[in-house]
Amino acid sequence: MKKEGFGDKVRRLREEHGWSREQFCDGELELTVRQLTRIELGVSKPTLTKIFFIAHRLGLSLFELMPDYVDLPDQYVKLKYDILRTPTYDQLDLIEKRNEKLLEIYEHFYDMLPDIERLAIDTIQSTIDVLETQSDVFGKEIIKTHIPQIEWKPKYDVNDLLIIHLFIEHAYLSTMAKSSASRKVFLRLVLGLPEQVVMMEPEDLFVLRNVIFAAIRVLGSKGIYDPIPALFQGLDQIMQITQDFQKYPIFSMLRWKYELLVHRDVQRAYIYCKEAMIFAQLMGNRHLMGRLHDQWRLDTTDFTTFLSC
Repeated sequence: MKKEGFGDKVRRLREEHGWSREQFCDGELELTVRQLTRIELGVSKPTLTKIFFIAHRLGLSLFELMPDYVDLPDQYVKLKYDILRTPTYDQLDLIEKRNEKLLEIYEHFYDMLPDIERLAIDTIQSTIDVLETQSDVFGKEIIKTHIPQIEWKPKYDVNDLLIIHLFIEHAYLSTMAKSSASRKVFLRLVLGLPEQVVMMEPEDLFVLRNVIFAAIRVLGSKGIYDPIPALFQGLDQIMQITQDFQKYPIFSMLRWKYELLVHRDVQRAYIYCKEAMIFAQLMGNRHLMGRLHDQWRLDTTDFTTFLSC
């Protein structure tokens, strides 16, 4: 028999009390009808605050509502999200700090984590290993086990996105012939990414943002340009929702590359280059400013232009 999911359990218990969703939400101050609907359908994962509210409304303890629930250590959660949130821009000191945080997780928390969190950490580590070694020997089993399930899901959770990111980095290292099955899976996953923006919790959108950045990079490297504008729109939407613009310089860099590669439009590309430099300057990141300047010179080598970014 299929194990009852959290959303199914909440719906069953609510209906046993004879409550409509409106009655259960009790004024919608802590939980809206829309949020409850998404939770019951399994489309959205509730935050801890909402889980406590649901348990209280049902007259249950947290353990009675979620016997498999494990309260993750605060320090582990902080380390994990620091690793996911903080870009390194190939700076050795930032890479070293990230690796130290991963080591701390493996040494102090990994053995006590639930399976779903171990999978997340193993996926993050495998993705880093693939990027650093330019070898696809890392994470193959994760991809083989999980991608066939993920590719048909209408809504991704954070772990799904981490695994998709790993798959995308593997795709970058493959030939991805036009008729290959891996190319079809890659495009199916990538084309669905913009749709996820409105389905994800705002606090998790930065993970989706990182995956979209990786997808654009791989699409560009393979000369597959048609899906890119929709991905640009998705990135812009995420940044407007979250008001997190730390990766805006990279966003602008990708847009200038697109203008040069697809439209051969140096003038429009230059606008995005200046935009990238301004944001990097506002962030006080001189290392990034230097890299953007060098990248512009490299990208415009084949163009007759005196525009210096």
